[in-house]
Amino acid sequence: MKRVILFAVCLMFGLADLQAAEPKAKCDTLYILGVGNSWTRDSMRWLSAIAKSVGRPVVVGHAYLGGSTLEQQYKGIDDEVFTYKHGRKYQVVHNTYQYWLYDCTESPKKTPAKGYKNGLAGIGVTLESVVTDKPWEVMVLQPECTMRRYVKERGGTFDLNLLVERIKKMMKPEVAAKVRCGLMVPFSYPAGNTDYRQSICDWYNKGVRPSNQEGWDELYERIHHCIQSEIKELGAALGKNCEFYVNVGQAIYNSRHNKHLVKSGYKLQRSQNNTHLSEGLAMYIASLTYAYTILDIEREDVKFYPKYSKDVQLTGDRGTTDIIKVENTPFLAKKARQEAWRVCKGKKK
Repeated sequence: MKRVILFAVCLMFGLADLQAAEPKAKCDTLYILGVGNSWTRDSMRWLSAIAKSVGRPVVVGHAYLGGSTLEQQYKGIDDEVFTYKHGRKYQVVHNTYQYWLYDCTESPKKTPAKGYKNGLAGIGVTLESVVTDKPWEVMVLQPECTMRRYVKERGGTFDLNLLVERIKKMMKPEVAAKVRCGLMVPFSYPAGNTDYRQSICDWYNKGVRPSNQEGWDELYERIHHCIQSEIKELGAALGKNCEFYVNVGQAIYNSRHNKHLVKSGYKLQRSQNNTHLSEGLAMYIASLTYAYTILDIEREDVKFYPKYSKDVQLTGDRGTTDIIKVENTPFLAKKARQEAWRVCKGKKK
């Protein structure tokens, strides 16, 4: 009998130790890396501040190469003269990444510190210098919206596993063995967008350009649904190199149909002809999607939200800008959390 009692007491204290160990693990700093183009910057903008508000210490870094595909990034890892066209200029891949690093702060340390220039000067850092800078535990790759580039079953041209494995080879073996890899699901353009890109037509409309805005809007809607299905095919092709999805695309899509959230700007974009999310609420929704997927937190744990949506152009079209500043109220922040949570709830891995 004494042995039974002794066993029960030991078991009770053992469970208590396990329960105490869980919060301690949450206090350990988590290192999160994003790799992609400028949509990675948009989507991870507020992740560090969100984590700080819930008492979850993180270091968030993202390496982005403006306007690039992940295939181009892979081809330029070792080639100091490999170029691609962005903003009507040719850009070197090898030494032109922007590296933004947040340490539970709202403002990042940026390398290079004084902005970024397109061209052949190689202003920036290499992908390897970013990958080896911290002991990254979570890595999120951001494909561009032309997802079919990576889905071989549909005529894709590049195996994304090549980039993932190459990045892991850059890391220390003990880091590479533990890093969890996932995919950010990109967003498509909203109805009314006037950035008519031929590459979108090439991948999703057999090269044919719609003849009117209604046709473009139908194409943007179709692309969104294609991305949502194709990301699953890509994840399956990546196998162990895709442990989770950060579905920014669906969160932004849902938010654009939320009558409260769209009041903060042109359907949460900077303008009708701009590819980027607006600085405040839209980037907040995207970052919440990261936080709810990667961090062990609940919806209303998050207390932080950006006070303003800056440089939102409500009615801007080509050559026209209407720059305003919209205040983000607690009500709007709550709606943003609801939309991000709706996508992430029950889908953590």
